[in-house]
Amino acid sequence: MSCPNSNLVLDGTSTGSDNGQAQCVSGSFSIGGRTLPFSAITCSTVPSHTAQYTGDTCTSGHREIEVGFQLSNRFLRHLRICYDSNLQNAIYKNEYNLTKTIAGFQAGYPRPSWLQGTGFYTVGTPNVNTLYTRAQQRITINALLGLDASDFKYVAETSELYLARGHLTAKADFIYGAQHRLTFYFVNAAPQWQTFNGQNWNYLEENVRSFASRKNLDLIVYTGTYGVSTLPHAITGADTELYLYVNGATRGIAVPRLYWKVLYEPITRAGVVFIGVNNPYVMDPAKDIICTDICDRYDWLTWKAHNVTLGYGYCCSVDEFRRTVTTLPNLQVNQLLE
Repeated sequence: MSCPNSNLVLDGTSTGSDNGQAQCVSGSFSIGGRTLPFSAITCSTVPSHTAQYTGDTCTSGHREIEVGFQLSNRFLRHLRICYDSNLQNAIYKNEYNLTKTIAGFQAGYPRPSWLQGTGFYTVGTPNVNTLYTRAQQRITINALLGLDASDFKYVAETSELYLARGHLTAKADFIYGAQHRLTFYFVNAAPQWQTFNGQNWNYLEENVRSFASRKNLDLIVYTGTYGVSTLPHAITGADTELYLYVNGATRGIAVPRLYWKVLYEPITRAGVVFIGVNNPYVMDPAKDIICTDICDRYDWLTWKAHNVTLGYGYCCSVDEFRRTVTTLPNLQVNQLLE
């Protein structure tokens, strides 16, 4: 049992140490010379998490970030992120495990504030959190599109037509509340229209957790983004890429064109990818379909896949998807995961 940057507490008494060895005994734990239920083993404060560069590179020379807990003798990694430090966007996240026991996740755990971390962003002032506010994103996007700064055409005043901090790895994809908290780094997010974030993508995340639980599968999940979303310029009509950070010719924190999630079962080497279009204003989603839709094989999906406002969704084989999204790590996939 470990309490990073905290003290292990047994039945209300601090041990003065950040860790202790425990052994399971008939549904309880033998620890510190006592037998206690799990509920009596706590930390003096919420376990501290860390996001840091690993020093390694990933796809196309981008930099690798790991997020997890610094234990006394090792780093317990939960997320590994391939990060474009120029555009300040995550290319993909990989090697996070979705356990078959995920139905028992700690529901209702308080949401923390989002964290910028150290050394990941060079956007200056305003900071990343401010860039995501409705007022600031409206100013930035309207300037890109040749609209008045206060125009509500795309970023609405009160409805869910605005860009949210869209989790790539969902907090509820981990069991414990302390794990949920580490998903609130901005490197684990990208600008996602809230109509999509709170609807079809949320339904997909819930469906995937139910699938892992129902099928009794431990899955490896890869999730990421592809491309940059566009809207027409008000004067020229030209498709214009959207970013939350603009400083002269410098662009950063792109609004993704697509969100994607790969499920991979490593024993049978089975996989599938789910894709969502991040643009509630798209007139023809056909141009955003990059592989053959096979969603008819997945009757457990409850998303409204063809509703553009909620996020147009489709499903593909991993091999066909990878022909376009070449940043996906080279998985050996022998069959569809069904």
